[in-house]
Amino acid sequence: MSRYPFPATPDGWYGLCLASDLAPGDVKPLSYFGRELVAFRGQDGAARVFEAHCPHLGAHLGVGGKVEGDGIRCPFHGWRFDGRGCLVEVPRLARTPQGVRARSYPVQERNGFVHVWFHARGESPGYEVREFVGDPALWTPWRANEYRVRVHVQDMTENILDRAHFLHVHDMQPPDEERFETRFDGPFMVVEQKLKVTALSKAGIEVLSVTTNCGPGISVAEVHQGPLHMINYITQTPIDDEMTDVRLHFCMKRLADESASRAVAELNDRITQEQFKQDVPIWEHRAYLERPRLTEVDGPVAQYRRWYRQFYSGWRGVEAEAR
Repeated sequence: MSRYPFPATPDGWYGLCLASDLAPGDVKPLSYFGRELVAFRGQDGAARVFEAHCPHLGAHLGVGGKVEGDGIRCPFHGWRFDGRGCLVEVPRLARTPQGVRARSYPVQERNGFVHVWFHARGESPGYEVREFVGDPALWTPWRANEYRVRVHVQDMTENILDRAHFLHVHDMQPPDEERFETRFDGPFMVVEQKLKVTALSKAGIEVLSVTTNCGPGISVAEVHQGPLHMINYITQTPIDDEMTDVRLHFCMKRLADESASRAVAELNDRITQEQFKQDVPIWEHRAYLERPRLTEVDGPVAQYRRWYRQFYSGWRGVEAEAR
């Protein structure tokens, strides 16, 4: 039995990897959304994602498949598919069968990441991933950490506006300036709040955190403290009904002193990992309550859950509520 009453994979954009990790000619087998996929970068420089199994006799395109032009050739019988997934060549066959294709998924590269679009009903993307990092020369390189967590992506994102847990799980202190604002705008949610972090000082260091969720799969936390502007770019991609691939990527605006930039990046990257690991055992063992006993100190959890329903086109529970 699933721990959750809704589908494991909501509709939206999901991060697959850093763009720099997929060079032209690279082929990567992937397992996400309860299915096998293959990601590759064509010789034209564009990243693509297909369902992994060749429609001929089911060979895995990500295991021995070769990039040719903008497409990929199957390792089993050499069938070649173009960048749209259409079959364009069968070796030693004079007439290529018509209408044969490998299913392709929309891909968007932004902020230095490869994102793939998943929709339960196969509909086209309804929004774009927002740009957070412009000129990469102004930012330190991404520092990446990867985890597999037994949690649903909805549960993870709910943490952002659960104000009470910051004090009890992460040992933070109430900020001197009370500030908490949540904005829901179509597929985007923005949570702006003041936090007092005690990881470096018992007295705490007050920071401004602005977290933007681009749909269910991307959570970008921008932290401002004095001259520092830091970003935690979190991609949370469902593997199957139980597990989620969570990748934490940290970077910051470069300071004039490069060694200072490096030191601050290392310190904040460590703090981020420590705080994330504090949440993991709670996520992995909590039960999802459809009617929790919420209080005024919990944040707008109920409003958040109503906002999240838009990402479940394949869930009968949403349709039932609409009627």
